[in-house]
Formats: sequence, C-alpha cells, structure tokens
Amino acid sequence: MDTAVTIIGLVITILIAIPLYFVIRGNNIDKKKIKAIQALHNPDNTLDFEETEKQNKKVFSIDKKNKAFLFIDFNPKETLSKFIDLNQIVGCHMLYTTDAETNKTVKIEFELLYKRINHKEVFTVYDATFDPMNQVCLFEDEKLAKNWRQKINSLLV
Repeated sequence: MDTAVTIIGLVITILIAIPLYFVIRGNNIDKKKIKAIQALHNPDNTLDFEETEKQNKKVFSIDKKNKAFLFIDFNPKETLSKFIDLNQIVGCHMLYTTDAETNKTVKIEFELLYKRINHKEVFTVYDATFDPMNQVCLFEDEKLAKNWRQKINSLLV
C-alpha cells in the first residue's frame, strides 16, 4: 500500500513539475529578450525602464524620469520594437479599425503625434490576425492600451 501511494505521488508530482518547468523557462527567455531589446535602445545606460508590462506577446516599458517609452511586439515573424522619446511627443491617441460586415474591432493602434514636425508614429496594439480565438485578446489588449495611453498622456503635460 505505501509503495503504490508513493508511486502515485511521484507521478502526480512529475505531471505538475514538467509543465511548470517549461512555463518558468519560457518566462525567463522572454525576460532576457526584453532586457536585450531595452539595452539595444539604451546604449548609454541613461534610461531606467522602471515600469514594464507584458501581455499577449506585447511589452510596454516606460522611463518616467527621462520620459522614454518602449513598445515591443513579438507577434510578427520579426520582433517589432518602437522607442519613443516622450519629450518630442505632444499627444497619444488610440485608433480603432472595425470590419464593415461584422462590426467587430480588427485592429487597435497607438498614434503618437510629434511636436515639431508634422509626423505621426503609429503602431499596432491589437491585431485580429494574431488572435486565433476570434477576439479573445481584444478586451485585455484594449484595457492595457487605455492604461498605457493614460500613463503616456500624464507624462506629456
């Protein structure tokens, strides 16, 4: 009886430990990628991205002291990263693109307006092509985008 219980306990432990190992390993790999991209955009080590948030293969980082923003998107085949100096930005808006037939949101984009030049920086926060379960990530990504739009606009004042 004791041997059977021990074997069952070991099997259950292994069934829990193996997926947990791969999740922790994946998170560590993602953290290393994020740190490498942050270092790429910060060669002088003057920026400190004290606030970083990751969700659905998108990463938002901000340095409030130096007013710098970094957006990373791991969804496309090649990782997309956008570094923005918020000292040169006058406003941040969200743009929604909807499908005419179904009236569903297919894309949410950030639009950053520059002060001096008549230039806009636009990057995608949500894209339905990368949402295989048909708008499962939409609510989370929209909530995250609104939160970060508010953080960015609070630094622009």
